[in-house]
Amino acid sequence: MARNNNQIKLAETLREFEVNGTIFTADMIVEQTTYSKNSVNKYINEKLLDKYVFHAGSRTKYRCEGITALSNEEFLAVMSQSAKAKKKTPEEQFYEKLIGRSLDAFTLALEVYNRPSMKNRVEAFTIMMVNAWELLLQSEILKVEGYDKIFYDDDRSLSVSDALKRRLQEKDPVRINLETLIDLRDQAVHLLIPELQPQLSRLFQATVLNYQTRYKNEMGNAPLAGQSVGMLSLVLDGPKPEIALIQKQYGKHTANSVSKFINRFDKTAKEVDSTEFSIPIDYRLALVKREDESDLSLSVGDEGEGAIIITKTKDPELTHPYHQKEALDEINKRQDIAFIKSGAFQAVLSKHKIKKQKKSEFRYVIDGRPRYSEKFIVWFVKKTAVCNKLRLYCVLGTFTGCTKKLS
Repeated sequence: MARNNNQIKLAETLREFEVNGTIFTADMIVEQTTYSKNSVNKYINEKLLDKYVFHAGSRTKYRCEGITALSNEEFLAVMSQSAKAKKKTPEEQFYEKLIGRSLDAFTLALEVYNRPSMKNRVEAFTIMMVNAWELLLQSEILKVEGYDKIFYDDDRSLSVSDALKRRLQEKDPVRINLETLIDLRDQAVHLLIPELQPQLSRLFQATVLNYQTRYKNEMGNAPLAGQSVGMLSLVLDGPKPEIALIQKQYGKHTANSVSKFINRFDKTAKEVDSTEFSIPIDYRLALVKREDESDLSLSVGDEGEGAIIITKTKDPELTHPYHQKEALDEINKRQDIAFIKSGAFQAVLSKHKIKKQKKSEFRYVIDGRPRYSEKFIVWFVKKTAVCNKLRLYCVLGTFTGCTKKLS
């Protein structure tokens, strides 16, 4: 088991290198795993080279390609020392089928939702997404409790509601989100109408991100390797539906159901207060000196008349435009004190705890791939210059030669 855990840590390290486009060495892998350099070289040369790891300009530098598409089990199979592949048990084979069918349902749910021409795309998304979760939860139960536990005594497969109760705590926002989705599926005739889409999309996007996180925790790799589920057109802004208009178009029963659902949804969202239940669409106001630091720009006319409100949503691709490779290029372009390589870059992130930041003014992670801001580049270059001024043979206090901690 310890050996498997070490190999999974190796897989996670290589996935991070691939996502960031990092050119790495065996020493960089040693820094992030428990392996010796000899072991790393052996694994690369005997198991990974020219399959998932490739030379990058020299014999000691490498790049990754295809590791992010491998699950933990698939990576372990690649790393297996056995010349003959181990025969899988019926339970292991069934587990893989459940996971595969779950991923198929998840992918189809996203595809149908992003087809504007489909009039029933909201209903189709709900049905397929619930099915994706059902199969994923069943696979977890099979793995932990055994094959028999995913069936009732009459041989029917475990329902998604019962599977959910077995795998998630009652007050878990992920469970509350999925229970709401199941309720929508069961009341499709009343609730899955186009007019509810602005509210439902907030719930749907949270469901998608929750699935991605749980799938990755189970399998090691993202469900759609190399693709961003955060950029799909799921979240739509819009006003609450007019109940009177819904009653006129769909009838009294549908209008009552919609009214009850909206009130219940808003109350739950407020009580749970988690993006794992629904993705909020709101704006926060703050007084700032620089206009480019604000979400909203306000202009006031004479005596309050003619006031103009310009909404300006911050896009991480604009506020944090640099991936690691571009960030390194920019840092080295702006200073000539020392040539910063990816190893030193990663050391800086770890030393100053920037690597732990998911959404900050320096670093913003979108679907597992970090981006860096202009402010981060300026900070890095400035601190590098300070190190040089102090005659320290280091970058930002990360190496052994540095004896002074920089703030």
